[in-house]
Amino acid sequence: MPPDKKRQHNIRADDHTNKKAKIGSSENVDLFLSNVRAFILKACIEKARLQIFKTQLSKFGGKDDDVLSDRTTHVIVDDKVDLLKLCRILRLEKPPNVNIVKSSWLSACFRENRLVDTKDYKLDSSSFIENEDESVKKNNKSASEKNRISPSYNKCEAPINDQQFPNVGALLSADPKKDHGSDGANYDSDSDYVPSDEESKDLTLSSTSTTPTTSPMKSLPKGNWICSQSSKNEKPNFNKDITDKLEEMAQAYSSTNDKWRAFGYQKAIQQLKKLPKHITSWEEAVSLPGVGKRLADKIWEIAESGGLRKLNEFKSSEEVQVISLFTNVWGAGPHTSRVWYQQGFRTLEDLHSKAKLTHQQQVGLKHYDDFLDRMLREEAAKIEKTVCDAAESIQPGVIAHACGSYRRGKATCGDVDVLVTHPDGKSHKGIFSKLLARLKEQGFLTDDLVSAEENGNQKKYLGVCKLPGDGQRYRRLDIIVVPYDEYACALVYFTGSAHFNRSLRHLAKKMGMSLSEHSLNTGVVRKGPEKIYEGTPLQTPTEESVFKHLGVPYRPPEERDH
Repeated sequence: MPPDKKRQHNIRADDHTNKKAKIGSSENVDLFLSNVRAFILKACIEKARLQIFKTQLSKFGGKDDDVLSDRTTHVIVDDKVDLLKLCRILRLEKPPNVNIVKSSWLSACFRENRLVDTKDYKLDSSSFIENEDESVKKNNKSASEKNRISPSYNKCEAPINDQQFPNVGALLSADPKKDHGSDGANYDSDSDYVPSDEESKDLTLSSTSTTPTTSPMKSLPKGNWICSQSSKNEKPNFNKDITDKLEEMAQAYSSTNDKWRAFGYQKAIQQLKKLPKHITSWEEAVSLPGVGKRLADKIWEIAESGGLRKLNEFKSSEEVQVISLFTNVWGAGPHTSRVWYQQGFRTLEDLHSKAKLTHQQQVGLKHYDDFLDRMLREEAAKIEKTVCDAAESIQPGVIAHACGSYRRGKATCGDVDVLVTHPDGKSHKGIFSKLLARLKEQGFLTDDLVSAEENGNQKKYLGVCKLPGDGQRYRRLDIIVVPYDEYACALVYFTGSAHFNRSLRHLAKKMGMSLSEHSLNTGVVRKGPEKIYEGTPLQTPTEESVFKHLGVPYRPPEERDH
């Protein structure tokens, strides 16, 4: 079964009862900074953090002055900057006559959602002695002379662009200029597949566009596309202590059928994994795409304390524990598990003796422990060979490959997906029922979950198998028979990973195409999320051809394990 549809059958009964989640609801924003007109000194403040300050300041009603003027009410500086350094950077003889506060004051305002008193954040005037250091006067030298001298300076004292101070030494009343450019970090929008405003603007292909040619694109649409990268080159996760806790939260919400909260946590996890360093401030957390103030609070709580109170509450909840236990029964989704809990069931024995179970749930309960136990790839290889040999005995020349985590080279596998086809394009048609019958005669297939699922020209079997010999466990097995002209796309689809596949499909959509387990279509016409015209299938004789059409380098299966 494909990685991104592992539990599709488990939750099928639940899908009809889910209420539609409310998306994009906005809260009333308290404009508590409406009387603040701030000039933020860029020195010592990282670019991403500076962008956060500007965005949040505007969000809560404040004004961001790009130049220091007589209308400025606050000057915001990094906590490491004192008054003497401020004057040296601004090339002033004395500090401006406004509130000069540390950036931690702004952080406190954002965190507490109110205008915090500045008394604990004002710069100490005792640190400034007027004209004590001749460097103040030296800093008034012309820019050309500075370039000629080429002094060494640290990050905090780096020269400031004169456009930020049109007339150094005096506070002018010039109107602040609104900078429409973005100097913030370019975040990957691929992990959650909701295009950022910046990405949408840069794309020339709209949602209603088509692709006029089938030749590969010379450059990818803007974005840090996972499908263009090797999973072997993934950078270390500097925030593993945080993402591990968030993974547990996402799993807890998934088990209670709170899909949107789980989705939000997964988005945050992907963004955190891409950071080149450990989170060092609440502002960094709230700046991540898809991360709001509440989730930023949790991220910062983990970063500061190493724990999360909300997670501890989940772990101590009987309901969450029981529902998590029940959702591991194959064929039972979060909704069914909750119903069982509401009916008073608390153990697997309760389900066995009291609950009304479907055939799939009975099989899932019978093999509960075996299904949860991941098999070594050596065992998966034997299962693949058993299916392969049976198929070859029925139809010589058949192709049968195990996909999923096995093909990606993982040391262990949760189940085995075997893809079957024939290169003559027609001999696959009669093999499905014969193959299942042969494997049942051998005693290899022990239980049916879904005996025959039609998916266009593809046929799929979901069941349980067991290798001969003592001590062997019951294993989940999917067999998918496909026509040869769909084989390459099906091979990509069933190999995964889920994240890699979503990236490929999203890229195809950006290019006016559509990718599925059946084909890669070009000339697709969409109106919003709806396809108006399905497009024309491209020739994809190999996996490499799929990648080539999408303009990304071919990645062998072991490099798709994102």
